This record gives sequence, structure tokens and C-alpha cells, in this order.
Amino acid sequence: MKRFAVFYIAVAAVGAIALFLVGRSTTATAFAIALIGCAAVGAVSLAFLSVGEAEDRERAEAADAGPERAEEPPPADPHPPRTLGLGRDRRHSRPPRRPG
Repeated sequence: MKRFAVFYIAVAAVGAIALFLVGRSTTATAFAIALIGCAAVGAVSLAFLSVGEAEDRERAEAADAGPERAEEPPPADPHPPRTLGLGRDRRHSRPPRRPG
């Protein structure tokens, strides 16, 4: 994973150098923006990859540790369901339309 991080840093550096050296060229600017954008997407992808791998390791350690005690079911909801004024109990009849 460190190889990928170094690669993305190098891609961003190449893009920044291209932007610095040939900044007036539209093609070079587009090339540099594309390289820096790809490096940024790669960096975010690496961050998500490392978080996912950490979660996988944690799950594997929890599975190896043995069974946990049984969890109690969550308590029943003490609040009655709300209809937010859209239910039958809140609906009222409309007055008749005027003949037109």
C-alpha cells in the first residue's frame, strides 16, 4: 500500500511540475490538472482501502476471540407512531365545490 501512496505522490508532483514549468500552455494545464485529480482520487481510494482493511482485521480478531455473550433485544419503542398530519385521524372533509 505504501507503493501506491508513493506512486500517487509522484503523479501529483509530476502534475505540479508540469503546471509550474509550462503554465501558459492550455494543454499542459489540462494535463497537470488531470494528473493532480487522478492523484487525489487515488489518495482518497487508499484512505478507504485502509479503513476497510482495518475493519476486516477487527472482525477477524473478534471472530477468533470466541463467541460473545448474547445481546439483549432492544426495548420496544415507547413513542407511538406519528402520522405527521397525513393519517386518517387528521384528515377532515373538504367543503363542497361551488358550481361553476
